[in-house]
Amino acid sequence: MTETTGPNMLSLSEQAAEWVVCMSDEQITPAQRAAFEAWLTKDPRHREAYEEIEMLWKNTAPQKHQKRSSVTVLLGTVFLLLGCLYGFPFSVWLADERTGMTEIRRITLPDGSHLTLDGNSAVDIVFDSSQRRIILHRGRLLAEVAPVLLIKQPPFTVETRDGTAEALGTRYTVEQTDNGSIVTVTESRVAVASRTRPHQYTTVRDGQSIRFDGQQLQQPETASPFAASWAQQRLVYQDTPLDTIINDLGRYRNNYLSIHAQAAQLRFTGVLPTNDPEAALSILENALPIQVTRYGGWIIRINKRP
Repeated sequence: MTETTGPNMLSLSEQAAEWVVCMSDEQITPAQRAAFEAWLTKDPRHREAYEEIEMLWKNTAPQKHQKRSSVTVLLGTVFLLLGCLYGFPFSVWLADERTGMTEIRRITLPDGSHLTLDGNSAVDIVFDSSQRRIILHRGRLLAEVAPVLLIKQPPFTVETRDGTAEALGTRYTVEQTDNGSIVTVTESRVAVASRTRPHQYTTVRDGQSIRFDGQQLQQPETASPFAASWAQQRLVYQDTPLDTIINDLGRYRNNYLSIHAQAAQLRFTGVLPTNDPEAALSILENALPIQVTRYGGWIIRINKRP
């Protein structure tokens, strides 16, 4: 998880719940407190979410004489309350297909198409005589659509919270982030529409990507030629800012990745593994003038070396 919003971040409520647990520890370090203050000041919504969940915590908090293990139980209770109050993603838990944090899975669909799920992703697959529909609840996927064999074969569509991406060709990625969705076409064309304007499509062509939310579509842009490299468990970068890379790596980690502003604009060219997050950080540390500092199992801070 990075300081900037990205596809692999925990939800705001989940972040706030983790900070409530962290700050309740009597042994909290100055570094942890500093990271917490930085998180609070980054976005006004952070403090609002923290205060709401802190209230839940105080109403159900264990007494000091209880064992520390009760905190784990309490965290589960908080997340259950979040599910009721903030729409916690039960759809992810109940999805037809889900992947673990560093898992990449390739799935063969009933029509011979293939679906590759990135780490920490979840989809429902709805295939019958009238529809070929993939519902992306979380994360990112690569769709490789089989050629149409039947004249009346229904269209192949990937649906996100923000809209739809209908295949007019064979190969494209779809990603759902906290701020919207991204479609990147690596072969042929895809028709993209927002949820509120389902009949107003924008055609995205080979080598292009488009960002959109539930209200509107942005203009298509030139996509990285390595946009689908994650499907081979690697991330390929060419002169890419470090904050973008750290944001990508956050998808494959469950702790808090924080990068200092001076280090954020350093640039990297190379290949990083998705299935070994620690090796990816080591590669960056060896290639760039940065220092990776770990604070327990919660926080990783990346600074520029003096």
